[in-house]
Amino acid sequence: MKLSSQMLLGISDLPNRPALYALYGGAGTRAYVAYVGIAESLKRRAAQHLLLRDSSVATGTSAVGINPDYVTALKWWEHSRFSERKALQAAEMVAFDVLDPALRSRGGVSKAAQALYDSRDFRKEMETLLKKNPSGHLRIPSLEGVARGLARLEERLEKIEERLK
Repeated sequence: MKLSSQMLLGISDLPNRPALYALYGGAGTRAYVAYVGIAESLKRRAAQHLLLRDSSVATGTSAVGINPDYVTALKWWEHSRFSERKALQAAEMVAFDVLDPALRSRGGVSKAAQALYDSRDFRKEMETLLKKNPSGHLRIPSLEGVARGLARLEERLEKIEERLK
Protein backbone atom coordinates (compact mmCIF):
# COMPACT_ATOMS: atom_id res chain seq x y z
CA MET A 1 0.00 0.00 0.00
CA LYS A 2 1.42 3.37 -0.98
CA LEU A 3 0.99 6.21 1.46
CA SER A 4 -0.81 9.22 0.09
CA SER A 5 0.23 12.74 1.06
CA GLN A 6 -3.04 13.03 3.01
CA MET A 7 -2.06 10.04 5.14
CA LEU A 8 1.27 11.66 5.92
CA LEU A 9 -0.34 14.90 7.04
CA GLY A 10 -0.64 15.08 10.80
CA ILE A 11 -2.15 17.45 13.33
CA SER A 12 1.20 19.24 13.64
CA ASP A 13 0.93 20.08 9.92
CA LEU A 14 -2.46 21.78 10.23
CA PRO A 15 -2.60 25.55 9.76
CA ASN A 16 -2.47 27.90 12.73
CA ARG A 17 -5.20 30.03 11.14
CA PRO A 18 -8.92 30.53 11.66
CA ALA A 19 -11.02 27.87 9.99
CA LEU A 20 -14.40 26.25 9.82
CA TYR A 21 -14.02 22.49 10.24
CA ALA A 22 -15.95 19.25 10.20
CA LEU A 23 -15.10 16.02 11.99
CA TYR A 24 -16.26 12.88 10.19
CA GLY A 25 -17.16 9.43 11.41
CA GLY A 26 -17.48 6.30 9.33
CA ALA A 27 -15.75 5.77 6.02
CA GLY A 28 -16.53 5.48 2.32
CA THR A 29 -20.25 5.55 1.59
CA ARG A 30 -20.91 5.40 5.34
CA ALA A 31 -19.02 8.60 6.12
CA TYR A 32 -21.04 11.24 7.94
CA VAL A 33 -20.44 14.65 9.44
CA ALA A 34 -20.23 14.08 13.17
CA TYR A 35 -19.41 17.61 14.29
CA VAL A 36 -18.97 21.11 12.86
CA GLY A 37 -17.05 23.79 14.68
CA ILE A 38 -14.90 26.87 14.26
CA ALA A 39 -11.37 27.59 15.40
CA GLU A 40 -9.15 30.62 15.78
CA SER A 41 -6.25 28.15 15.31
CA LEU A 42 -7.20 24.92 13.55
CA LYS A 43 -4.07 23.16 14.77
CA ARG A 44 -4.78 23.97 18.42
CA ARG A 45 -8.48 23.05 18.18
CA ALA A 46 -7.81 19.74 16.41
CA ALA A 47 -5.27 18.86 19.09
CA GLN A 48 -7.86 19.65 21.79
CA HIS A 49 -10.38 17.29 20.17
CA LEU A 50 -8.14 14.46 19.01
CA LEU A 51 -4.96 14.42 21.10
CA LEU A 52 -5.57 16.17 24.41
CA ARG A 53 -9.26 15.21 24.34
CA ASP A 54 -10.09 18.14 26.58
CA SER A 55 -12.57 19.97 24.35
CA SER A 56 -16.07 20.24 25.75
CA VAL A 57 -17.45 17.73 23.23
CA ALA A 58 -14.68 15.16 23.77
CA THR A 59 -14.57 15.06 27.58
CA GLY A 60 -17.74 13.03 28.00
CA THR A 61 -19.08 15.42 30.62
CA SER A 62 -22.19 16.37 28.66
CA ALA A 63 -25.17 14.39 27.44
CA VAL A 64 -23.83 14.28 23.88
CA GLY A 65 -20.33 14.41 22.50
CA ILE A 66 -17.84 12.93 20.10
CA ASN A 67 -15.61 9.97 20.75
CA PRO A 68 -12.23 10.84 19.20
CA ASP A 69 -11.54 7.11 18.70
CA TYR A 70 -14.23 7.05 16.00
CA VAL A 71 -13.27 10.22 14.15
CA THR A 72 -12.02 9.17 10.70
CA ALA A 73 -11.34 12.52 9.04
CA LEU A 74 -11.11 16.24 9.57
CA LYS A 75 -11.90 18.62 6.71
CA TRP A 76 -11.54 22.36 6.93
CA TRP A 77 -12.33 25.49 5.00
CA GLU A 78 -10.41 28.73 5.14
CA HIS A 79 -11.58 32.14 3.93
CA SER A 80 -10.10 35.61 4.11
CA ARG A 81 -13.12 36.81 6.12
CA PHE A 82 -12.59 34.23 8.88
CA SER A 83 -10.16 36.54 10.66
CA GLU A 84 -13.33 38.34 11.79
CA ARG A 85 -15.02 36.38 14.59
CA LYS A 86 -18.50 37.36 13.37
CA ALA A 87 -17.78 35.94 9.89
CA LEU A 88 -16.46 32.72 11.38
CA GLN A 89 -19.55 32.34 13.59
CA ALA A 90 -21.92 33.14 10.71
CA ALA A 91 -20.09 30.67 8.45
CA GLU A 92 -20.52 27.99 11.11
CA MET A 93 -24.29 28.53 11.04
CA VAL A 94 -24.27 28.15 7.25
CA ALA A 95 -22.24 24.94 7.67
CA PHE A 96 -24.90 23.59 10.03
CA ASP A 97 -27.42 24.06 7.22
CA VAL A 98 -25.23 22.65 4.44
CA LEU A 99 -23.40 19.80 6.21
CA ASP A 100 -26.15 18.81 8.68
CA PRO A 101 -23.82 17.46 11.40
CA ALA A 102 -24.94 14.99 14.03
CA LEU A 103 -23.57 17.38 16.67
CA ARG A 104 -23.15 21.14 16.52
CA SER A 105 -20.91 23.32 18.62
CA ARG A 106 -22.63 25.00 21.53
CA GLY A 107 -20.99 28.40 21.33
CA GLY A 108 -23.09 31.54 21.53
CA VAL A 109 -23.64 33.65 18.45
CA SER A 110 -23.19 37.40 18.49
CA LYS A 111 -25.80 39.76 17.03
CA ALA A 112 -23.25 40.80 14.39
CA ALA A 113 -22.77 37.16 13.36
CA GLN A 114 -26.53 36.60 13.22
CA ALA A 115 -26.94 39.67 11.01
CA LEU A 116 -24.20 38.41 8.69
CA TYR A 117 -25.83 34.95 8.57
CA ASP A 118 -29.12 36.63 7.64
CA SER A 119 -27.40 38.29 4.66
CA ARG A 120 -28.33 36.37 1.50
CA ASP A 121 -25.03 37.32 -0.19
CA PHE A 122 -22.92 36.05 2.70
CA ARG A 123 -24.92 32.83 2.99
CA LYS A 124 -24.56 32.17 -0.75
CA GLU A 125 -20.80 32.85 -0.60
CA MET A 126 -20.36 30.38 2.28
CA GLU A 127 -22.61 27.75 0.67
CA THR A 128 -20.44 27.95 -2.43
CA LEU A 129 -17.28 27.61 -0.31
CA LEU A 130 -18.65 24.53 1.48
CA LYS A 131 -19.75 22.83 -1.73
CA LYS A 132 -16.24 23.09 -3.20
CA ASN A 133 -13.32 20.97 -2.11
CA PRO A 134 -12.21 21.88 1.41
CA SER A 135 -8.99 23.82 2.00
CA GLY A 136 -7.57 20.65 3.53
CA HIS A 137 -8.35 17.12 4.59
CA LEU A 138 -6.73 15.03 7.29
CA ARG A 139 -7.42 11.30 7.26
CA ILE A 140 -7.25 9.80 10.72
CA PRO A 141 -6.35 6.11 10.74
CA SER A 142 -8.19 3.80 13.09
CA LEU A 143 -6.26 1.74 15.61
CA GLU A 144 -7.35 -1.35 13.68
CA GLY A 145 -6.03 0.14 10.43
CA VAL A 146 -2.70 0.99 12.02
CA ALA A 147 -2.42 -2.56 13.43
CA ARG A 148 -3.15 -4.06 9.98
CA GLY A 149 -0.52 -1.79 8.42
CA LEU A 150 2.06 -2.82 11.01
CA ALA A 151 1.28 -6.49 10.42
CA ARG A 152 1.83 -6.01 6.66
CA LEU A 153 5.13 -4.24 7.30
CA GLU A 154 6.28 -7.05 9.60
CA GLU A 155 5.43 -9.62 6.90
CA ARG A 156 7.39 -7.66 4.30
CA LEU A 157 10.35 -7.31 6.65
CA GLU A 158 10.36 -11.07 7.33
CA LYS A 159 10.39 -11.77 3.56
CA ILE A 160 13.30 -9.37 3.07
CA GLU A 161 15.21 -10.92 5.95
CA GLU A 162 14.65 -14.41 4.45
CA ARG A 163 16.03 -13.27 1.10
CA LEU A 164 19.12 -11.80 2.77
CA LYS A 165 20.02 -15.11 4.50
